[in-house]
Amino acid sequence: MFGGLIALFVASIVAISALGSRPVATPTPGSTDPGVGDTASGGQGQPVDGISCDAGEQLVYHVHAHLYILVDGKPQKVSEQIGIPAKFPPCFYWLHTHDTSGIIHIESPTQRTYTLGQFFDIWGMPLNRTDVAIYPVPSDGLTVFVDGQQFTDDPRNIELKAHTQVVIELGQAGPPPPFQFPAGL
Repeated sequence: MFGGLIALFVASIVAISALGSRPVATPTPGSTDPGVGDTASGGQGQPVDGISCDAGEQLVYHVHAHLYILVDGKPQKVSEQIGIPAKFPPCFYWLHTHDTSGIIHIESPTQRTYTLGQFFDIWGMPLNRTDVAIYPVPSDGLTVFVDGQQFTDDPRNIELKAHTQVVIELGQAGPPPPFQFPAGL
């Protein structure tokens, strides 16, 4: 038992040093890089839209969705570490990213409906008909696809389920790059 506590302590120190030292995103309008993690207006440990930030990942409901943001047909970064704020001790929102692949991890203590709007609120970025993250919507518009079908409702209402694929196109539309979920996701 004592050895298990030591291992847990060491793992906690490693996680704290990895997560606690990363910068918080400070995106600049017009930038092509949304930065790392949540913005100052996003989740900083407090509940966001009824979603908590817990000490560890919750695995009762564990699925993954994918988000592409395309500007004039070019893929843009989705920040790494969204929903894993740089705070001590570290915590994980039930919706988060680990890297810039666009994979959204949905790891919750209960199975319920989560939306793209909640994810953007945790990120602290806008999602509406005039702005998508740091990207202003150009005059030639915004087109949204969910699992290959055009979505004409408010993009904030897109439900994130197992292997939901969301493509948000700003400006000139083009086919999204192919995406395959890694094995095991």
